[in-house]
Amino acid sequence: MSVRDAAGAQSAGSESDDAVYVVDDFLGDPNPLRQLALEADYLTPPTPETYAGRNSGRKYPLSGLDERIAAIVGHRVLPLEHPAAHAHFRLCLEHETGTGGVHIDNCHWTGVLYLTLDEHAQGGTTFHRHRPSGTLRAPIYPEDWSAWGGLTRDRWWKEVVWAHTNDPSKWDVAKHVDMRFNRLVLFRPWLWHSASPGFGTSAATGRLLYLLYFHQADA
Repeated sequence: MSVRDAAGAQSAGSESDDAVYVVDDFLGDPNPLRQLALEADYLTPPTPETYAGRNSGRKYPLSGLDERIAAIVGHRVLPLEHPAAHAHFRLCLEHETGTGGVHIDNCHWTGVLYLTLDEHAQGGTTFHRHRPSGTLRAPIYPEDWSAWGGLTRDRWWKEVVWAHTNDPSKWDVAKHVDMRFNRLVLFRPWLWHSASPGFGTSAATGRLLYLLYFHQADA
């Protein structure tokens, strides 16, 4: 499986801190990776997880992936080992739910490569504006905390991130990227974001992804 050159990448924002890249036809031939995803074992957790769906039981590394991501974002990246979801498939079906909704990730870049065929695709990836604070992202610089009324980090997680994750009254849609087969959505993980609900009854018809999590090498 080969990864196409990053020349086709488009950014929905000019600022690196708020970047969302959408790359269509990311894999030269996505069908072998999709076939692996269809054949993968998906682990059912003993208790409900934060986000709906299940990850594959093992990783499926792609040759040349790190270099192609670096070409898109403009700097060298390192795969994130914890959480261990990097390079795993994720499957979410219509009956699967989680305890969380709008969220952020703890890394420098998050990516989802859609492996659902277009005839079954629904939803996509949504980016949000937090109504009470007016923010599009979590605080990443000291000056960002001025929008949060003096909250400590621990209180912010408890009173904002977890308290508002499933409350639609706290969020507006700022941007939405539709699901499309072999489309990569690569974005800054501190942007408020959410995944559309699961659908379908099997891996062949459900919400099927390849997950990417990276740190910036020189950060």
